Parts: sequence; C-alpha cells; structure tokens
Amino acid sequence: MAVNHPNRFLSIKWKLLIAVILILTLVGGMISTLAYQQLLNQQKMLLEAQRDKLAQSLSFSLNTAVEHSLQAAMQLGFVANAKSDDSAEGYQLLLAENWPDVQLYWDLKGFGLYQLDGERLAHAGEPHSEDDLQWLLQSEASFELTSRVVCIEDCVIQVLVPTLVNGKPHLFFFESVLTEVISHFRIDKSIELAVLGARVSEGQPGPLWGRHLYSISNRPSSFSLLRHMADSFSWQQLSLGDGIYSYQDGHWAVWSFPLDKVENAPAIVVLMSLDQWQRMLSSFQLGMVGTLLAGLILAAGLVMMVAWSSVVSLARHANLLPLLADHDFAGVRSSLPKKLSLFPDEVDLIHLATRELADNMQGLENEVDEYTHELERLAMLDTLTGLPNKAMLHHELQTAIACIASEDDCVVLMFLDLDEFKRINDTLGHIQGDELLKIVAARLTNSVREMDTVFRQGGDEFLILLRQVRDEQEVSNVIHRIFSALQHPVVLGSHKLIVTTSIGLAYCNSSELRAEELIQHADLAMYQAKSAGRSNYRVFSEEMLHQANNRLMIEQSIGTAINEEQLVLFLQPIVELPSGRLRGFEALIRWFHPERGLIMPAEFIPDIEHSEAVIEVGNYVIRKASELVAQLDSAGWPELYIAVNLSAKHFLAADLLNVVRQEVEAHHISAQSLLLEVTEASVIEQVEQAMAAMASLKALGVRIAIDDFGTGYSSLSYLKQLPFDLLKIDRCFTANVLDGEADAHIIATVIELAHNLGRQVVAEGIETQQQAQCLSCQDCEFGQGYYFSRPLDVASVFKVLQEIEETRMWPIHQAPQPRLVRLGS
Repeated sequence: MAVNHPNRFLSIKWKLLIAVILILTLVGGMISTLAYQQLLNQQKMLLEAQRDKLAQSLSFSLNTAVEHSLQAAMQLGFVANAKSDDSAEGYQLLLAENWPDVQLYWDLKGFGLYQLDGERLAHAGEPHSEDDLQWLLQSEASFELTSRVVCIEDCVIQVLVPTLVNGKPHLFFFESVLTEVISHFRIDKSIELAVLGARVSEGQPGPLWGRHLYSISNRPSSFSLLRHMADSFSWQQLSLGDGIYSYQDGHWAVWSFPLDKVENAPAIVVLMSLDQWQRMLSSFQLGMVGTLLAGLILAAGLVMMVAWSSVVSLARHANLLPLLADHDFAGVRSSLPKKLSLFPDEVDLIHLATRELADNMQGLENEVDEYTHELERLAMLDTLTGLPNKAMLHHELQTAIACIASEDDCVVLMFLDLDEFKRINDTLGHIQGDELLKIVAARLTNSVREMDTVFRQGGDEFLILLRQVRDEQEVSNVIHRIFSALQHPVVLGSHKLIVTTSIGLAYCNSSELRAEELIQHADLAMYQAKSAGRSNYRVFSEEMLHQANNRLMIEQSIGTAINEEQLVLFLQPIVELPSGRLRGFEALIRWFHPERGLIMPAEFIPDIEHSEAVIEVGNYVIRKASELVAQLDSAGWPELYIAVNLSAKHFLAADLLNVVRQEVEAHHISAQSLLLEVTEASVIEQVEQAMAAMASLKALGVRIAIDDFGTGYSSLSYLKQLPFDLLKIDRCFTANVLDGEADAHIIATVIELAHNLGRQVVAEGIETQQQAQCLSCQDCEFGQGYYFSRPLDVASVFKVLQEIEETRMWPIHQAPQPRLVRLGS
C-alpha cells in the first residue's frame, strides 16, 4: 500500500537541521547578549569612574585656586609691611605701584582689603558690586577661608582670606578668572567643557536650561550638542549623569558639576565623546554574528552527513506501517531488510522490532477475535448475578420509553430494595450476602413476564422494567408473584431467612420523559414504601416529588434560618394543679421564613430529624431558652424553668453535654432552670446510651422529662432505672379523660407509677376546666394546654408576667380555645 504524504510533509532530516540551527542560534544569541551586556556594564563602570575622576579633578582645581589665593595673601602681606609701617598704607602703596605685576604674577582680576564692617582700605582691579560686599559681610562672621564662583559678564572665583592688619582682623578679597581652573580640569582631549551660570529668575530665561553660557571649548561642534541636550533633556536628568546620548551619528556622555556648594550655583558641563567605545561594540557584534554564522554552517553540514542515511532508512520504514494497519503481516516481513547493516543503529533496531511486532500482532489478532464476543456480553451484565447492569438499564429504558405508541400502552419501572440486607450482610458475612443476592435475582427473574427485564443496579437494589403494560392488574400480578417468591425461606449455611423487599413503582405513558427521571420517580416511591414498613410497595405521585423538593429546600435553608434568627421561640405556660401557680414554660419553635411565611415544626422537623441539621436547630433552641431563663431571672422570676424538646439524635449526640454546660455558664443561670424533654420511644430504642446521657446531664444539674408517655412500648424495668424528673402524659389520654373509664384508669395508673418512682407528672393538652379538675383530683402535679394558654410570643409572655407579678397565678381563660396541634422543636 502506497504512503500518502500530507501536503505539509517535512522530512526529519530538515527538521533535525532546523532544530540544530535554532538551538545554535538560541545559544549563540544568549552568549552574544550576555557578552554585549557585559560590555555595556563595563562601559557604565568606566563612565562612572571617569565621572568620579572629573569630580575629584574639579574639586582639586577649585581647592588649588583657593590655596593659591592664601599664598598670595601671605606674600602680599610681607611686601606691604616692607613698604610702610602702617600695613593698610603699605597695601595702598603696593597696589598703586605694582598692581600690574601683582595681577600678572598671581593671575588676579581684582583685589581688595576690607575691614570686618565692609569698609574698604585698599583696592585694585575690577570694582566690587553690592552683592560682593553683602557676601563679604555675611562671611566675616565665620572668620574662615571662604570662596565662591560668580558669573556676571564672565565667571570668576572669589576668595575671602582672613588676616591681621595692625593687629586687627581684616579680610582680603581675591577675584581670579576661572580659566586656570578649567585648564587644570580638562584632563583629556576627548572632553569638551562648557561653563554655565546660575539659573536666572523667571521672566529672564537663559538660553540653556535657564542658564547663560559663559565659556565653551570647541564652540563650533560643542555648542550645537549642548543646545540639543538643553532642548531634549531636563537639568535633573543631566545631573544624574547615568545616560548615554546620541547626536548626529555620535554618542556622548554628558555630566554637570556644580562650581559651588550653594543651591543655585554656576556649573561646568562636561561633554565626553564615546564614538571609540561604540565602534568597539559594533566590531564585537559583527564578530559574534560572523562566528555564529560559521558555526551554523558547520553544524548543518555535520548533521546532514550523520543523519542522511538513517533518515532515508526511516523513510523506507514508514511505508511498512500502513501494512501493519491493514494486517498485511506477510507484506511487512517481505519489505524488511534480511540482514542488519555493518554498524547497526537505532533504525536497524526499529526494523527488528517491527518484525517482532508483526508476529505478535498476528497472534494477538486471533486471541482478540475470541475474546471480543465475551467482552461484549459482559459489558452489559452484572458479574455477580448475571443480570443486566446499570448501563444496560439506561439503554433499555430509553428504548422502551421511545417505543410508547399510545396512552393505553405504558412502561412501568419497579425499584426494589431488600429490607434489612445490611444487617444480614454484617451478620453472616459478604460471601453469604452475595449468595443471597444470587438467589433473590433468580426468584425475581422467575416472577416477571417474558417481555420484562430484571436489572441489578448495585448492592441490594434491583430494578424491573415492565413493557407494554395495558392495565394496573398486570402490575399487581407481578408484585404478588414477587412477594410470594420471596416468602419462601432462604437457607444460607445453617441459617434460614425470609427476605422481604420494599418496592417503588413509576408509570410512564409519555415518550418525552427521560430515563433518569423515571428512575428517580421509582426511587422516591421505594423510599416511601420502606418508611411504611417491611414488604410494602408504593406508586410514585407528584406529591412525593414535591415532598422531596421541599425536603431539599429545608435542608439548604435551615442553616440560613439559624444564622439570621428566623427561628423564634413561643412559650406555653406550665401551671401547678389545682392552684394555677405558674411553674415554667415549654419552648415551642416557629420558623418565620422571609418568602414562605410561618412554617410550623411539623412541616420541617421531620425532614431534618435524621440529619445533622436537627442538632443545629436543637442547639439553637437551647441557646435561646438559656437567654430567656436569664431574662426571667432578671425580671424577678428565678423559680421558673423552660422545657426544651430534643430529638432522639440530638439527645444521644456526644456534644450535647458540652453545649448545655457552655450555655449555662455563658448566661450565668442555674442548670435546674432547663428541662430537657425526650420522647419515650427514642429513650427505649437505645436505652443504655440514653441512661448514660441522662446521668451526665443530671450531674450537671439539668432536669429530664419523658415526653409523650404512654404512646410507645415502654419497659417498666428500664423506666425504673432512668434518672428522669418528670413524666409527661400525652394529650391523647388527657383529651378522653372525661369520656371513658379506660383513659381515666390509664392516667391514674401512670400517675401512681410515677409517684411510686419518686417522679412528678405533667399532663399535656388540658383544654377544659373539667379536665384540669379531674387530673388534680388524681394528684397530677402540673398541667399545660389551651385551657391555660395557647403558645405565646416572648413579648406577650413578659406582659402577662408583669400583670401577675404579685399573685404568681397564671390567668386562666374559662372559654376553651380552638384546638391546635402542639408542635415542638
């Protein structure tokens, strides 16, 4: 088979050549860049050294000029003293007779002798201005050698030398041109100099950076450069002295040095040509480029010599790969070279590997054909039971839904979950559990119609797809056969078991329903069946989906409700029978949702009672009840307690004791002011844990009440051991205490039982005066119900407490109020 080269095919030899060239170019470029950068750094260091050298030279030249003036002062003093006994007169004679010689010898432009008050005693040369005299008067206070540079018509250096004349302090005023200083400063012929005066005031701008030019070397070439610098760069940039400037194909280093230490002093600008250095850099760059090109050409030649034969061999080998793809193993063998080259390389190894690959592929092809059919069969089957698996379920379910032709023809999905399978698995072991699943799978398969399919989704969950269902009786018959088949005992080793299952059914008569939705519907129905007890089935309804969505909303919103304090406590009074004296309150929770309004506990507590959210709600109620106890204590009601209803999960939570202790300590209340109520059923289910929890709470001082007594199946032996304080009679007995002897006898028995155990009794649900009197006659200590009051908000409770502060008697409303279902936390 011929090889079809793509349009953008590029031979590997050219790829190698390009790769080598790119690598060498990259490496050479990096080396060149580093070397060039090193040269630039060296240039910068040399320029900095040159600048420092110039600064030192300028400082030395200025200091030399000052010392020159000091020497002149000493020698002039000797000459003046020789002229006359009066030194002042001697200076006048000296200047009058020998000023030209003095001026020429000491290179002076002007000289003066002044008293400290500014009176001139002798003078020659240029007259001194008012500014000069003002500087002289300011300088005499230090009485030290002082100098400055002044630029008016030209730039001069002025030096004040303190001296004694006739035994009194005087000042010599020397003024010299700056030419000598500049001549010493110019140490290199490649350096051009320009002297600029001080920055002039606004309104009189100077030609260069607001300064006048007083002197410049090589004016024809230097002035145009200086003008360009002044137009292009600020004085601050020039003062930094770290730049290299280009002008008319030349490179310059430009620096400025102040000629005095005052802020706005004349300055000397140095212009240094860098053309020689730039020529050296350019020569270096050309040399590096030439070296790099030579290296690239040499490397390319070497690559071509070494790689050419191997690349050609690889190109031939590429024609063999399509033969492997076409399973032409004989053609591959015939195209490969029979012998290796004189010096084998990797290409020869590839030829050997290709031959071995062709042999192995031919052998594997036969094995693959054998296993393909088996893999296709196993891909859609459960390995344990042999039933179709979850992947097959989705495929078959989608197909069945798409084939629904009319409303009379529907598809039914049954979701089965074995009851108590986990307990069986944990007790007998996984091996016996797997054996049970195989038996159940076989019985389910025998219980369905020929057109139906049983699937195993995983674990102990099975799904059954019923196709072409015409009426509900067909479904009922299948369910009956399943329950009947599972009623036969299953023998596992020495154990004989009867397995039951909970079934959820979901009907589908529309081809628009998705398979995932139908599975979800059947799953919801199965959970409803499981909650109804063992061996049950339920049919999916929209109400189930609404309840599931509502449960999800509550689980997601309850945390926000706690954080934003949407949960509010209402209080129902607990009074003493028959006196009517107030003894405490039961805390009943209400949820004021910002969008749904008031939500009663029965609408959200059942949805969270098996999750951690019910513990968060319970802790919230304990905290709020503790706050109310503290408020009651502050209001003068320390004897009152607040009862809090706890779920079984919360009561047996490991952290409950710490939560109660923290709230009691945080609000500085008595632990006996809290009464925790737990239902009879939740205590009996895990009696040992309940006893331990009660004991720890009692040790803290908290009181315990058994709520809804009589509605469960209590063990009197356990009840005797539980360390509770109060027994609460459920409202179902209280409501009928006057109507039948049975309920009245039960209540009397419960009260007597509690008293024999040393406990007190609270009757719930009292709605009439007659009920209250009857219970009082039977020695029931406390009562609560709508006869006394409906649950009130906290503000209403404290309003009533203010009214009964003296009597401590809760006001009783004789007219029975409408009965509402009592809902706690």
